[in-house]
Amino acid sequence: MSKYKLTNNKKEIYGTTLFQIECIEKFGSIEVGELGGWIEKESNLSQIGNAWVYGDAWVYGDARVYGDARVYGDAWVYGDAWVYGDAWVYGNARIKEQFRIVTGYINKKLDNIKKQIASQLGIIPEDNFVLYKRVNKISKGKYKSIHDSDFIYEDNKVAKVKDYDKSNSSCAKGIHLSTPFYWDEGDTLIACEVKLKDVITCQEGKVRVKKCKCIGEVKW
Repeated sequence: MSKYKLTNNKKEIYGTTLFQIECIEKFGSIEVGELGGWIEKESNLSQIGNAWVYGDAWVYGDARVYGDARVYGDAWVYGDAWVYGDAWVYGNARIKEQFRIVTGYINKKLDNIKKQIASQLGIIPEDNFVLYKRVNKISKGKYKSIHDSDFIYEDNKVAKVKDYDKSNSSCAKGIHLSTPFYWDEGDTLIACEVKLKDVITCQEGKVRVKKCKCIGEVKW
């Protein structure tokens, strides 16, 4: 079932045609007949969930807005950007390539790793900061990765990945860390200390790092 349609109202921007959207099935606070913002094609805005583009906001290219995300004001979302979860993008924000926004109220360009981590994980990282992951416990102070049983974490020792993937890809070789609530596999939650310089990328609500120091098991 569709919640909106592309209208005949259109505008040209940088050689791309954008169409204004109109609600055709009530959802959330959006009423039937209500006009929204401007998108290039249906793949830019999910037909399910409460995601919506408002007013003069633009979404185009391979960008995707879904979940309960909102894009409004004079914001542009384009390139390969994904905006989802409960994210709000507004003001004069320009969200382009390789950003995966899952939470927060964004009105700035996410032009460095600190801002990406702050927007997605809800923390402002210092040079050293703590994140979490779930693993399978082997013995006291020793754990193994869920996806690679040969990769071991030990309390007060550094775990390091060889030949890590240097790209911005989320699910690639490296150590994946996030908030305690991100994970739903494994029998043990561990805390890990990360150096900001060792962060490869921050995508889809988690960071991927070259190495980290295992602090130990978190019991809660």
